[in-house]
Amino acid sequence: MPDFQPIATNNKSYNATKRGNECYERQLYMDAIQEYTKAIDAATTTGNNHHHHQDQDHFVALLYSNRCACYLLTHQYEKGLADAVQVIRLAPTWAKEPGDADISHKLGKAVIEKDNQAMGVRIMQIQPGQDIATERTLRNPIQRRIYDFAKHMKNIIYAVVDLDTNQCVLVDACWDIDGICQLMEAEGYDIVACIVTHSHFDHVGGSPPAPYDTLPIKISGLATLLKKLPHIKAYIHPQDIASVRHTNPSIHANRLVPTCTAEITSSLTIGRRTLIRFLHTPGHTPGSQSLLVNEVRLIAGDTLLCGGLCGRTDLQGGDRRKMEDTLRYTLGQLDDRIVLYPGHNYGLDWSTIGIEREKGLLGEDLVGFGMHSPTCTTDTSDSQELHTPPLDRKKSTNSSRRISGSAALFNSLQRRKSTVDSRI
Repeated sequence: MPDFQPIATNNKSYNATKRGNECYERQLYMDAIQEYTKAIDAATTTGNNHHHHQDQDHFVALLYSNRCACYLLTHQYEKGLADAVQVIRLAPTWAKEPGDADISHKLGKAVIEKDNQAMGVRIMQIQPGQDIATERTLRNPIQRRIYDFAKHMKNIIYAVVDLDTNQCVLVDACWDIDGICQLMEAEGYDIVACIVTHSHFDHVGGSPPAPYDTLPIKISGLATLLKKLPHIKAYIHPQDIASVRHTNPSIHANRLVPTCTAEITSSLTIGRRTLIRFLHTPGHTPGSQSLLVNEVRLIAGDTLLCGGLCGRTDLQGGDRRKMEDTLRYTLGQLDDRIVLYPGHNYGLDWSTIGIEREKGLLGEDLVGFGMHSPTCTTDTSDSQELHTPPLDRKKSTNSSRRISGSAALFNSLQRRKSTVDSRI
């Protein structure tokens, strides 16, 4: 099917649309909104009636659709909804539901973010190579290699923000601490603490292990952040503290708060309405921990990823039996409606406990899991972090546990392509 390209009503609207599209491609969404607004104004100005009425409506509908996408990406949901209403009014015959799984996934994320906003929290995903670690200087080839490596690793760094106070906690801050702090400052957020989900170098920085230690480099991470912000502390499970300090010897013990050791360190409160509960989820590392935000959002690090994937257990500190216990009992007992945020973006940046349970990775459905899936690429020379799905599953005996709420609208994700590139 050829691309849908309605004719612009005049040169002014065409040029503004072109500029808006260029801004969108560069992820300058606020600038794109301004240009699309100019295009809408120019296209609807009196005097353009010599164009066929339907052609003009379709062109303006497309502009509203583009601006709606920008509003959603900048978390201006009410304005995005208003533009969507205009699209439906102007082009009532257009399809109203996406047939593409990627579009469904993005729409689902927009609904989740709106729900987060309603409960006073923002869970911000920060990806190296996209949001940070992008400035490459010709005079610093080592930095360029680190940033290229960061993009290749596909990590997701998180900022959990209490919207009442704009206080935020960084999760697995790594690769470009200056960039992360600048991003938080631009958003108006105050960093009050940081959390480590596990001790691997791509989540905490420091000296990388073999085979990535061929260059005498240190990756910007936890040590850099604690030095830059001397008023904050890092929350980390005690079983991963020794490993973190081994690769980051400059970190003093008094800057680390052991989690899951007493009632006082079983959770962390941010601002007025945001509570993070620490769950010990060993298997990938001895001290891996997942973060349950307000009991409805799970930041799982590398323990549980999206698309039926879990963290490797064949690396140093990995334990297959503990991973199975974590997946079967600790995470397997969680409500299906909880939204899952993974530690890496391997094509999916969110899922739900229910979706992962249906894929055979959690709870009673878990029978076993293998380290190499026949549908996944397993070139171990490319990455330390290969993640693979379970090999066996049994039919669920608990059919009453099903996905509901906003996530139910996007069950088509379960029928997503089965081939997942597991390389970082």
